[in-house]
Amino acid sequence: MLTKYRFKTQITWLSTGLILLTVLSLTASYWFRIADYAEQQIKQQFNFAENVLNQNLITQEKMLITAASVLAADFGFKQAVASQDKNTIDSVLLNHGERINADLMMLLDLTGNLITTSASKTLSLQAVTEGIQSLPFRNVHAQFLRIDNEVYQVIVLPVKAPRVIAYTVIGFEFGQTSLVELKDMISLDISIVQREKILATTMKSQYSPEQIMQEAIAPPSNILLSSADYYHQVRPLGNSKTLSVLLSASLVRIHHDFNQLISSILFIALFVIVIAIALSRLLSNGLSKPLNILMNLTQRVGRGDLVIPKLSGDLPREFTELYQSFSVMGAEIENREKAIKYQAERDLLTGLYNRQKMLQSLEETTTYSKQSTLVAFNIKDFKTLNDTIGISNGDKILQELAHRTFHYLGPLSAGDVNVIGVARTGADEFLVAIDTISTDYIAKFLTHLQSELDRPYWVSDIKINLSLYFGIAQFDEHISIDAEHMIRRASMAVSAAINEQVTVRYYQQGEDEAYMYKLSLIDELKSALEAEDSPLFMNYQPKLNMATGRVDKLEALIRWINKEGDFVNPELFVGLAEKAGLIVTLTRWVILHVVKQIEHWNLQGYTFKVSINLSAQDIQHDTFVEYLLDTVAAKQVEPQQITLELTERDLAENENLVASRLSYLKSLGFQISVDDYGIGQSSLAKLKHLPVDELKIDKCFILNLDKNKQDQDIVMSTVLLGHRLGLQVVAEGVETAESLALLDEYKCDYAQGYYLSKPLSAEKLIEWYECYETTT
Repeated sequence: MLTKYRFKTQITWLSTGLILLTVLSLTASYWFRIADYAEQQIKQQFNFAENVLNQNLITQEKMLITAASVLAADFGFKQAVASQDKNTIDSVLLNHGERINADLMMLLDLTGNLITTSASKTLSLQAVTEGIQSLPFRNVHAQFLRIDNEVYQVIVLPVKAPRVIAYTVIGFEFGQTSLVELKDMISLDISIVQREKILATTMKSQYSPEQIMQEAIAPPSNILLSSADYYHQVRPLGNSKTLSVLLSASLVRIHHDFNQLISSILFIALFVIVIAIALSRLLSNGLSKPLNILMNLTQRVGRGDLVIPKLSGDLPREFTELYQSFSVMGAEIENREKAIKYQAERDLLTGLYNRQKMLQSLEETTTYSKQSTLVAFNIKDFKTLNDTIGISNGDKILQELAHRTFHYLGPLSAGDVNVIGVARTGADEFLVAIDTISTDYIAKFLTHLQSELDRPYWVSDIKINLSLYFGIAQFDEHISIDAEHMIRRASMAVSAAINEQVTVRYYQQGEDEAYMYKLSLIDELKSALEAEDSPLFMNYQPKLNMATGRVDKLEALIRWINKEGDFVNPELFVGLAEKAGLIVTLTRWVILHVVKQIEHWNLQGYTFKVSINLSAQDIQHDTFVEYLLDTVAAKQVEPQQITLELTERDLAENENLVASRLSYLKSLGFQISVDDYGIGQSSLAKLKHLPVDELKIDKCFILNLDKNKQDQDIVMSTVLLGHRLGLQVVAEGVETAESLALLDEYKCDYAQGYYLSKPLSAEKLIEWYECYETTT
């Protein structure tokens, strides 16, 4: 590298290198331009040669047509052909051929067999016969014929008297003499080629036909980089399908001229380099001193020393101005570094730490202290407040909240608590990290902090009271845990406080592990949904038709045995699937397997109606209806065999969209059921307008039906209400004969529960069904 040499040497190398780079660039440019130009010229020469060759062939074709027409029209010749006077035919062909200098004269019968021939060269009968067999009889047009490795341009003309009685063939040899004449006209070597085999060529004998064809098949990509003496191109020979011409242009002169040009350029470059070295030495002497000063200055700036000393001594004006610019630059860099560091570590709205800075501070503190405590707090319903008073006013409240927190904590650092940092880690989530000497101080600290933050806030003369949720997480000196986990635990404590509607909530041991377990379950569920041999499987629970005493309906229930071999509660993993955005994929998996099972039962002669549980995300998904219809249409299953179950909560979410899609599905034959009726959010007014066929009374009213009078009243009135609305009513959770008898008394339509059967696999369900049918 140049940096290890003196400045004078660097300038010399730089100037020399620039000149060499220029020379190389010019040489490369000349190289490619001249190569491109030479190639274009050669191609133009090839095009010209092809035109000349075609014109020559056309001229000979016209001559052949004229000669053939005269011969075919000769009355004596026709008479001789008609009478098969071979001597007269041979005489006419010989005389006519000598008169037009034809190299080939033949007479063929109507089947294409040779009658007689006259040629300038002795030809074997077999070779002539083989050549004729490849000659098509068609309208007058020049064709090429190969006989004994000789190529002829021929004309086939019928002899009519007045009908066609024979064919006459007249041709000129397209051999070495013709090729030499063409070479003189086009200034290119020319060869006749048939199937990559050279029949005749004007190339010198030192070039073998195999070498010529090899160069023609694989031409050089750059003619100046090629060591070949010729550049070849294959062009068509008239309208022949088997013969072509190979045009060859000499590259010897081009290589010679280009080498002379390169030599001239290199000589000039060498001369300029010598001059440049001398001038660069003179220039470097005047530049080395000020550059050394500036180099020392940049080294100081590079070390972080941004205080630039005053310039001592005289330097050229440009260097003096540059030195002063370094001074200004040092001050600007220092200010910019402070601003960048502040922005990288702070929340720009409140000026508090951001999450990354808080993590860094916590990690530094926990290296020497295990008494740290994190207090996270959120504003209750901040989004609603923000929508009400506006974003700008919401920002003012956040700024005031941050101001109070920061100024309350400031004086405490000298007491029983050391403030590690205050951060805003979310839209309305704040985090306070303290290092306490006494654990008893935490409750006192939190009480005073709440008191400070609960004071009213004023925005545009409007008094606003905030409700805050606090989550507390503490480092445990007996458990190795990093700052990231502690922040997550504090956030989990805040979330628990919001869900439990308590002001202060401490993190409880095991909650983090439960959180990580749920994350691992989500990942495992993704894999289970994608696996061909999935650990997911379907169970089916029968529903008893109270009127007929038969089982004609089932509920499909998904089950999962995880990779540890443990049964995973469906309510757990279905709920996780909804939160993780997997519920649509999960429901599609259920639909596909249930539809396949219904088809299988249909083929076995068992006709069941099966209920499939849906979520609000499913029915609102853009492609759900299309997927359901496509899946059912692909199997031997009727829509009437499928009941779609949604909870009251799912029906209430985006009610208009849900109602329209359910109405469409109902019109196609699908049944719609409201699951867990009685504990949700729907009203009678909503039920009246929703396309519902069935109500499922929640099991909380059925489990103790035979013992609880209030449950009996609720169930009886619900059944009556459902029937008044034209709906069927299903009771789930039936576990005793007494409860089943009461449901029969209330005229409930269907009963479902462990008293009848627990959920079973498809195979065991059929066994149970057969046994049930025989005992009833």
